[in-house]
Amino acid sequence: MDEMMRTVSKYPNGTCLKVSWDFGKIVIVGLIDTIFETNNGLEEDAENYREYYACAFKVEKIVKNWKDINIKQGQLIEISEYNKPTGIEMEDGTVIWRQ
Repeated sequence: MDEMMRTVSKYPNGTCLKVSWDFGKIVIVGLIDTIFETNNGLEEDAENYREYYACAFKVEKIVKNWKDINIKQGQLIEISEYNKPTGIEMEDGTVIWRQ
C-alpha cells in the first residue's frame, strides 16, 4: 500500500474529504465509500501486471473543474496511484496528504 492509501485508509467509510488534482484545477468534496485491493487490468502472468490499493470515492460536490473532466455528483471515482490527487484535506481544511 502506498503512502497516500495508508493515510486515507486510517479514516472510516463515510468520512468527508476534499480532494484536488492538478494543484487545485480539479477539486471535489465527497465521501470515502470503500478501500479495496485491485489490479491494473492485465493478466496475472503479464510482465507489467500490478496489484494496488484504491479508494472508491463518492462525489458529493464539484468545487472546481477547470479541466472540464467528466465528473458528476453522486458518481464513484477511484483514488489510487493511477488517479493520484495532489492534495487531500478533511472537511475543516486540515491537510492529511500532499503530493
